[in-house]
Amino acid sequence: MDSDTLGSRIASCVIDQYNALPKTGKPTAKTVPLSLLPTSSTGVSTSVRKQKHEWTVLAGFVIHDTTNPTTTSDKKSQQSQKDETKEAGEFQCVALGTGLKCQHRNQLSRFGDSLHDCHAEVIARRALLVFFIQQLHQLILSQSKDGCNSVFEKASTGDSNQRFALRPCLRLYLYTSQCPCGSASPNTEPDTDADSGGGAAASALAPAPKRRKTNPNDCSEISGSVQLKPGRADSIPTLSMSCSDKIARWNALGVQGGLLSNILEPVHMAGIVVGDLFNHDLIDHALNQRITASVGAGKRQCEILCTSEPFERSQSEMLKRYEPDDIITADASVYWYAGAKSSVALVNGSKQGAKVVKAKLATACQPPKQRSEICKLSLFAMYRTTLAQYTRSDDLEDTQITYRQAKARASDYQKPKAELLSTDDFSGWVKCPPIYESFTADGISIHLNPSE
Repeated sequence: MDSDTLGSRIASCVIDQYNALPKTGKPTAKTVPLSLLPTSSTGVSTSVRKQKHEWTVLAGFVIHDTTNPTTTSDKKSQQSQKDETKEAGEFQCVALGTGLKCQHRNQLSRFGDSLHDCHAEVIARRALLVFFIQQLHQLILSQSKDGCNSVFEKASTGDSNQRFALRPCLRLYLYTSQCPCGSASPNTEPDTDADSGGGAAASALAPAPKRRKTNPNDCSEISGSVQLKPGRADSIPTLSMSCSDKIARWNALGVQGGLLSNILEPVHMAGIVVGDLFNHDLIDHALNQRITASVGAGKRQCEILCTSEPFERSQSEMLKRYEPDDIITADASVYWYAGAKSSVALVNGSKQGAKVVKAKLATACQPPKQRSEICKLSLFAMYRTTLAQYTRSDDLEDTQITYRQAKARASDYQKPKAELLSTDDFSGWVKCPPIYESFTADGISIHLNPSE
């Protein structure tokens, strides 16, 4: 299968799954006030309103099962090839997310019950972690040796701390409808309002000493080549690294992260498929070349693929139908994972409709039904539940262990992470302050100085 066909199939897999989801949280048309004009007859102000159309970025993870490849001849039609692929079950979208927003540091919760970063790639990866935990839970309960009902199997590492690994026949790919913000993205001026919180992909090639209102998604360079997301152009700075930086770290260390590394071998991406604003050299440098000082030349080289498959709610597609002034970035995000009952909408990092208390005033975490499955607190609680079914119980004996402490115990992950962040390109990585990760699986913050 050539790279163009592979990229197209991966993109279509995610887009088709997104299109099958309910409308809740998806971009829509909004009527917004443009100005207030007093009426001469009554003296009451009237609102002049205009319809604006939302756009967003879509990202998703696809698993390719290489044990049952599709074989086609040149005589077979494209539709026939797609039908065979569907029957073979080669490609499966296992997680997806949409979004363009990011919370500034004063909006962050110390209970881990809301998301700091709602960019599509980050949302999709968090949904992937829920899928991973459920797959691990299923495998542990079934006691299956071959892992036929799970994407994981027992790792053959031979160490005393038995972990699990992705089955060798499976390949994991990331799709994103637009080039990730940060150093992977070309220096492109957006066509949207600065206050929209998203904008076009980030300008990544030069430092941004001032938060410029002309480019809302221009990431600010810190040190080396890492950058912070700006959030709103006129807002307080964020603590979230650019998507280019985060994806590079996933490429080097695995998408499973520190917490799941306690029971899971590194899960590396086989490739990334990019839609709009594709630039192979920039993406390759951002995701592959920058990590060579840590992982070694030629290692962790994820394949860079391009796709022309249209995502109907992308900025480029919306600009084909509307004038630039008539489109705005979507307020809500959506996430979904394989096995979920339905997709879930997020606004400002929390479930749509949830009663959210301002971070500085919050004295307790949100109730379980009001928080999303992909926030740190929910992921930690699910991890602990899965761990209870497993033979390793060191963490379970300490009921007051925090999310941060549990991650730190994954020494096989923390050592290469420290090596990566000590390299010139990643030396400026902004680490999450302890106050935002010092919570237990019960949602109790044990940080001694909430005013930090």
